[in-house]
Amino acid sequence: MFSSLVFEACSLFPEKENSDFVARVNAHYLTHKELDFQLSDGLSKEDSAIAANAYIQSWATDKLLLDRAKLNLPEEQQLEFKSLAQRYEEQLFKKAYKDALIQRELNEQIDSADVFEYYQMNRANFKLNEELVKLRYIQFSKKMKTKNDIKSQIIRFTTEDIVSLQEKSLEFKTLSLNDSVWVRVSDVLRKLKTNLDVELEKTELLKPKNFIEVETEEDFFYIFINSSLKRKEEAPLSYISPTIEQILVNRKKINISKKIEKEITKDATKNNEFEVY
Repeated sequence: MFSSLVFEACSLFPEKENSDFVARVNAHYLTHKELDFQLSDGLSKEDSAIAANAYIQSWATDKLLLDRAKLNLPEEQQLEFKSLAQRYEEQLFKKAYKDALIQRELNEQIDSADVFEYYQMNRANFKLNEELVKLRYIQFSKKMKTKNDIKSQIIRFTTEDIVSLQEKSLEFKTLSLNDSVWVRVSDVLRKLKTNLDVELEKTELLKPKNFIEVETEEDFFYIFINSSLKRKEEAPLSYISPTIEQILVNRKKINISKKIEKEITKDATKNNEFEVY
């Protein structure tokens, strides 16, 4: 019934007037172009008709609710809404313009010395909210005959051991010898569960200089814990550096923003665009 009312309302207009329109609700008109934009490509004729009718119904309901609201809401409340909308629009314009000016002037490159200085001044504020670990690991098939050698090498980890393991890297299923990078313990546990269907106790990963051997049906998985950090401990600089860099970039943006506001007022006063009476 509602659908027929919408289309009948359209048919009241001469063809020349409503040839661009699909539907009308009071002073609101839905054009063919707007409707086509809402429809997905590749629909059959039948599916397209169903989707079009559904959108028309939704569009009509939206416009009817809007008109009823404008008709029945108190004028004071409507004026408040218009004021809020205007302020929001102004904020969007100002933010977009200021962001463009900031981006044009901003150099996001942060000197490592600045990062270190900020870290030294604020290190007490950088406390870990998660456990971290440095580790190395190897996964290899049980068919390999050098199990004991591999175990000794990953524990001992001399320069010769590293070279030897790297030379055999193609024989391993996975290999990671970079134990100087902090990683989340939660990530390690999740990957072990996802990739190997192995569940380890978190305490095992938090024991420095701890060797862990995991055996599956087909593979051995060796893990050596180089070092670990617990919650509430001081975050290491290497781990927290990206956060500090973002803090320093944001500080640059704030300074540039203040500079823009100051200069735009100064220029406006100079050009007689701004006066205080």
